[in-house]
Amino acid sequence: MARQLTTSVSDLLLTWSVLYFIYNVFWENVFASLGLGIQGTAAALGVIRFAQARPQGQIYEYHQMTSWLAQVVGIPLLAVGFCHKDMPILMNLNLMIMVAVLIGANFLAPGMKQLANESCAGFGFLTIIIVALRSWNVYALLATAAYIASSKLIGSEGKMGVVYRLDLLHVGLAAGNVLFTWALKSL
Repeated sequence: MARQLTTSVSDLLLTWSVLYFIYNVFWENVFASLGLGIQGTAAALGVIRFAQARPQGQIYEYHQMTSWLAQVVGIPLLAVGFCHKDMPILMNLNLMIMVAVLIGANFLAPGMKQLANESCAGFGFLTIIIVALRSWNVYALLATAAYIASSKLIGSEGKMGVVYRLDLLHVGLAAGNVLFTWALKSL
């Protein structure tokens, strides 16, 4: 794999957005901070991975694993951070789905595993949308829209013009993280 320095820079931007989130939210909301902390770990590993011409050691596997954990554990924990005070049923459902996907992922076919991952993250985003609509939190709605648009409309494979889609995905996620920071500060 050739170096992708633009992807390394966009991963660095994503890492900074996670650090901004954790710095502003940690003492008020540990669940959400842990969830996005997993994403920050994946992004930091991505900085190293994409800066190297040939990733040394197991950096590729670690980056893949933490990226998967960011989707399956990070998003549900972020959702728990939004609903743990007012909606304990949604909190418990997010945690149960997260644990079920973590345990069951090894036993599923690749297509079913992808569906389980997306369902887990999708339920987390649905939870955030419900809390945002209930509390009139526009920042949470915009952040969720940024995440969904980045992942579903842009994606991570190939190029869009001269720019890697993965770089645009990272920028969209970073914008969503800043909006999530503002959303949790205004709850």
